[in-house]
Amino acid sequence: MSEPSATAKVSVVAKLTVKPEKADEFPAQWEKVFEHITAHEPGCEHYTLHRSSTEPNVFYVTEVYESQAALDAHMGSDAFAELGAGLGDFVEGADMQLLNPVMSARG
Repeated sequence: MSEPSATAKVSVVAKLTVKPEKADEFPAQWEKVFEHITAHEPGCEHYTLHRSSTEPNVFYVTEVYESQAALDAHMGSDAFAELGAGLGDFVEGADMQLLNPVMSARG
């Protein structure tokens, strides 16, 4: 199996388990990073925060970037650092998977 090229698309799926008493406040913590992505990250093709319909304190983030460099730029941004610094009061557990998209119907 060959390694993905440096210009291959990269995706991220993160599962975030939030303290139940903080779950309703959690989405507002993402507003600045979404604004930053929209204005400054053309290499981000998809970025969505999801809330589980069966476990209301579980959230997922799905992301697709045009390249590893675009993901690196996102993760190195001040907006992402600020988000990360503020999530400690909210998140009980996290699992992040770095993936290479294989197929997509759109985008």
